[in-house]
Amino acid sequence: MKIRTLASMIMLTCLFASAKVTLPSSPLTYQACYHCGFVKISAGDALITLNLDDDRLTATLNGQSVPIGHRTYAISDTLIASMIETDGMPKEIVTYENGWYSKPRHYHAPIIFNNPANYRNIHGEGDLDASSGTMEAVTISTDMLALFYYFRTIDFENLTEGQKINIAIDLPDGDVQQLVIDFEGKDNFNGHDSYKLTFNYSYHGSMSNYPVTAQIDTQSRLPLQLSADIKIGHIELILKA
Repeated sequence: MKIRTLASMIMLTCLFASAKVTLPSSPLTYQACYHCGFVKISAGDALITLNLDDDRLTATLNGQSVPIGHRTYAISDTLIASMIETDGMPKEIVTYENGWYSKPRHYHAPIIFNNPANYRNIHGEGDLDASSGTMEAVTISTDMLALFYYFRTIDFENLTEGQKINIAIDLPDGDVQQLVIDFEGKDNFNGHDSYKLTFNYSYHGSMSNYPVTAQIDTQSRLPLQLSADIKIGHIELILKA
């Protein structure tokens, strides 16, 4: 058993590169598109910022929809985590995480999450009526910000199709969250060579209802596309040039 465990650790270690990780200094803009049946609608934009100071990752996502049915839907996520290396593998220790959701009936820019009557966050604060499914999706959108770091450390070239990577994440409340990345192989997205994969996080003790498919650019290691099925249809984020 000890030999088997050691072999598994060695194999997992080889899946990650040891070079120093750098992240984009400029914000990344993603176009959000909503699919309902055969109809594709441009639903808004999401702005992602990333900062890596030594091993401290600070990442944010701010997105809002175009007006839909007299409402504007908005989220604001923040993730702060220490990204350290343990036995050759990345280790994520989350020190702060929160995600806010709002759906004001009348749009006024910018949307500010300062009135509890108008928001709900992933810690249950705020008085806005929001379904558990919606808040689960907001939680996952916050969690996945760390993937911009992981995508630059994973040695995709040495992965085989169907191979899985399991990563344990330490949360501020002492709980341990699981991240499972399922590598689907090399692909091409909109003329760019890419790695296709699916990732999913655990949520309240079991894997979430929102696995996300990603197309990762082979050169920049940035997600070219993130897509998932949610209760109201299919949503995707596409990186703008």
